[in-house]
Amino acid sequence: MSKQLKLKFKKILKKADFMNADLEYHQEMSSEAKNLFNEEVQSLIGELSDEDQEALNQKRDEPGAPLISESEEGGPSQDPEEPPISYTDCTSLVVTDTDIEEESPRKTKSIELKKLFRKIAEQSHPDKVRADGFSEKEVTRLERVFKKAHRAYENENWYVLYSIAVDLDIPLEAPSDASIEWLEEDINKTMHQINMIKNLVAVVWFTGNDQVRKEALRYYFLQIYNFTHPTL
Repeated sequence: MSKQLKLKFKKILKKADFMNADLEYHQEMSSEAKNLFNEEVQSLIGELSDEDQEALNQKRDEPGAPLISESEEGGPSQDPEEPPISYTDCTSLVVTDTDIEEESPRKTKSIELKKLFRKIAEQSHPDKVRADGFSEKEVTRLERVFKKAHRAYENENWYVLYSIAVDLDIPLEAPSDASIEWLEEDINKTMHQINMIKNLVAVVWFTGNDQVRKEALRYYFLQIYNFTHPTL
């Protein structure tokens, strides 16, 4: 690897580090924003007459009511509980001859993602670390690592898999021009996720001034209940 390529990779990797940290911040912030926004909505509903509250409940329960999901608000929709992961299937990942028949950029990335995830799974797979006699505390830690790697693999996030592999001291091939392209792809995806979170009604309310907060609440009541709250 040339010195120029090495320096470029190092620079973009730092940017990816920053963007990933920024995404984590926005995810945590949005969780708090949603909780506080919901409390504010409930408080405003509590100020209404019994008749208006009953009307709102009926509108929300009507078939086809315009409920705003996270994705419609502009944010990622995630289930509160992750689907179970088939550990056996994960560790059986292999790179076959079929994988390398087509050397398109997308195919190459898919192969590298599979390689990275398999290496990580070999060191963090829950069944394996238990069989190797690790303490329960270490098993729990590595299971979190494994789940994070699995999400990254499913989302085709090369940066996260690479970072996990580095943390686990897994020997890696020298970065290439393709590695830089994958980093840039992941950075763009992360920026998109951040922008979607910023556009959530609850986040707009949470981060805005008094006028913006009022408008966000008014918008919410109109979209969810088709109702103009008298204080808004």
